Amino acid sequence: MVRHPLIDDVVGPAIVVESASPVVWLTDALASLLRRSADAGRMVVLRTGRESAITPALRHALGAYGAAWAVADFDGTLRDGRTGAAASGIEDFVHRGPELVGTPSPEHPVAADSVRQISIDLTLRHHAERAVDMGSAIEALCHTVGTCPTRWGTAEPLTVPWDRWVVTQYAKHEAPGVSTSYAVGEGFSATMTAHLVGGVVVETMSAVLTVPEENTDPELANRLFDAVQQVADQVVPVFGVVMQRRGDADHLIRAVSHGEPSPLAVVVGPEASEFLDRDGVWPPPRTTTATFGTRSGAGDRSGAGDRSGAGDTGTAESDVVDGGMIVRFEDGWEALESFLDRIDEDRFLQLVGGAPLDPAHDEGTLDGHVRDNRVAGGQGAA
Repeated sequence: MVRHPLIDDVVGPAIVVESASPVVWLTDALASLLRRSADAGRMVVLRTGRESAITPALRHALGAYGAAWAVADFDGTLRDGRTGAAASGIEDFVHRGPELVGTPSPEHPVAADSVRQISIDLTLRHHAERAVDMGSAIEALCHTVGTCPTRWGTAEPLTVPWDRWVVTQYAKHEAPGVSTSYAVGEGFSATMTAHLVGGVVVETMSAVLTVPEENTDPELANRLFDAVQQVADQVVPVFGVVMQRRGDADHLIRAVSHGEPSPLAVVVGPEASEFLDRDGVWPPPRTTTATFGTRSGAGDRSGAGDRSGAGDTGTAESDVVDGGMIVRFEDGWEALESFLDRIDEDRFLQLVGGAPLDPAHDEGTLDGHVRDNRVAGGQGAA
């Protein structure tokens, strides 16, 4: 058997790929190796120097195929490029998992500069009776910050001009299998997947937008809400997570710490809202809700509920079930994890073919959080 040209070493079940490039891309060759290794039950470990960066597309592919990123520091020690946790060797990634959990290594620096970003991970079901139009949700979200996708592709470099019709044709060509593509623009990067569930196209999108610093654009949240409403007019949102985070202005991922992200909201579509356990206090404490897609009072922000989360949402229960809702969090991770406990996950899996946070997990948004089986192995994130 001919050895793959990217393989530099083999350590037990780990396949080591070394790169000295300042930016490591998801090339066709690397994508092929990741896919073949995962199919064979092997783990790819990308080993780079501390100054190297990886692209958002490669970050997604590493997560989707269970691959690792090992960073070699000047003294020869290794650490996880994503979490910063120290590694004694390549074997650590094999035994402890592709993303190491633990105290960051002293060699894992804090980013010297960063920008505010919003990440949106959203699963959508296309209407069976309507023409499929991939990418419309991404465009709607981009417009909230005055940007748009400019290039897309399935491997890097991304050189094909953005065209929703062409993106859609690619997804149709890959059906019934899973299609994965990537898009970039000024202050924007995204991953899109599509697959069939019961004859219906399910699309996942994981987008990161550079946004103005906090308190400089008070209407941003409302524009994002309006974008979700616009998306809901064309397709059916199933579930989504919105996070606030820090990152590099060029959207590359470097082996540095930007601090912990903070969950801002979840988007619960009409079907998924039926899987919520509403016993006891509803909505959950320290959350506010707003509805969309209802027959009456759709998108009525005045029905967002009292700030304690224990009062009336101002929206009839029948409206909430008939439509979807956005649940905004006031205390980050605790509120998100408490909310996820309200989801009937078995029925959710049947609805979308993946766990609620699969896309966010593969994008690295959940590093160090919600690491149980609810984020493992969804088809839509593959």
